[in-house]
Amino acid sequence: MNSRKRNIRIVAAIIAAYAAVLVLLLAAESKAEGSSIHSIGDAIWYSVITLTTVGYGDLSPVTPAGKALGVILALCSLGVFTALVGVLISFISGQARPRFRLRSLRDRRWYAISEENEQSAVFAGSVLADDPDAAIIFRRSAENRIGGRAVVRLDCNPEELIDLKGSGQDIKYFCLGEDSWENYRQATDAAGLDIDTYCLTDFGSDEISGSLHTFSKKEIISRCYWRDHPLRKDEKTIVLIGSGKIAAELLERGLLTNVFEPGRYICYHVFGDSSDFRKSHREAVRTLCGGDPEDDALFLHEECWEYHPEIIRNADRIIICEDDDRSDLATYKEIMMLFPTAAKVHVRLNNTVEKISCFGSSKDIFTMRAFVRDDINRLAVTLNDIYNEGSGKTGGWSDLSDHLKRSNIAAADHMIVKVRYLLDDDSITELTEENCRRAYDVFSDADPDKRDICREMEHRRWMRYHQMYNWTYSPERNDLMRRHPMMLPYSELSEEDKEKDAFAWEMLAGVADRSAV
Repeated sequence: MNSRKRNIRIVAAIIAAYAAVLVLLLAAESKAEGSSIHSIGDAIWYSVITLTTVGYGDLSPVTPAGKALGVILALCSLGVFTALVGVLISFISGQARPRFRLRSLRDRRWYAISEENEQSAVFAGSVLADDPDAAIIFRRSAENRIGGRAVVRLDCNPEELIDLKGSGQDIKYFCLGEDSWENYRQATDAAGLDIDTYCLTDFGSDEISGSLHTFSKKEIISRCYWRDHPLRKDEKTIVLIGSGKIAAELLERGLLTNVFEPGRYICYHVFGDSSDFRKSHREAVRTLCGGDPEDDALFLHEECWEYHPEIIRNADRIIICEDDDRSDLATYKEIMMLFPTAAKVHVRLNNTVEKISCFGSSKDIFTMRAFVRDDINRLAVTLNDIYNEGSGKTGGWSDLSDHLKRSNIAAADHMIVKVRYLLDDDSITELTEENCRRAYDVFSDADPDKRDICREMEHRRWMRYHQMYNWTYSPERNDLMRRHPMMLPYSELSEEDKEKDAFAWEMLAGVADRSAV
């Protein structure tokens, strides 16, 4: 129960008790001989004069019951007055004043945040830094971590926000509490009101559905990491040290994103408990751990990394990504002190540490760019629209199955890899209309051999995505059983099927034309 409802109940209880005293007083005095209280007006006048301690004496009870009620009113005078004043002050400071301030900020964009904590305060700060026309709305709590004229604390649900704003436009609602399930529950309620709602949760992660956008912390970290730290051409051996959710997500997104041209294969060495990954992605594990020289290689080590100094020594990149900062720092220091390596070492830490190449800090991931993900969202939807136009299919994003939505998101994540390849620039971390146009021009002018390389690269990416979700080959397609006739090596495809993979590169022109990123 919020403070507003509590205050209303207190006031209602006081009024009810007061009304009962008036009724009893009138019943006791109205017919008594010598009484001066004959009407409800007399009873109210007497009670007010008594409660305020004025005591004119023009009206007074004469019956024992009336006098007892008078004593009660006299004793309650100071307490009732103080309680009413307190409730009034609380309402003004807790509800009336914030509502007045919020109305004065009606022309701004509202960012309502369900809970004020360390992480949501970092996010609010990033919003205010990026958007001068933003207003931050926190629910009232004991924590006031950020201040300013544009910050309002008010117990207000999404429906009340719409009433205060006048509409749901220019309102974004963020569920950023500590309880993943509670965030999801609140978010689904808010999204039902057609408010753009963003939810930090492990339930329905990576979902784009109408007004509801869900994401998890591990997802944000992994997406930001591979975007901001792309693999260079000379990086072929990647060591990943970690057993938690973040490590698993980094590995999964790395396998989906880092799919390059034929001949450029990545070898992943993973140290940590990979049992959940093995169970969830059994087809990808079977394929990548099979020793195919013309594909990426995956080694899931059960023993500690300290027993493999040669792997540490020969690694091109080492990613330390336990869920605990202390463990990550201890591993980093041990490698630096005892294991010679020329590898670039990246450490996942909630707070950055000087002279260490860190990623995943709160200030880096709790941002509008990471949460709202407009670039990837728009791009995934755009890719589906372009595909429908090219294939003559109908239906929008909302008509897609969850599998096809995730497939489009994975394709959108990989688009920057395509641009890097065509422009021969591994340093690109942003998709822009310009570099999409330039990349498409390179592709359209490419000779048949290079176009064939591009087609094979896309087929490998498509295959990798389906392998991660345990699809297998079958001459007949069966979506329910996750079987597909194109789950074959590129060399075994028909020319018609190979040409389908070229369309993913042709989409670069459509993306540039629509200014979708």
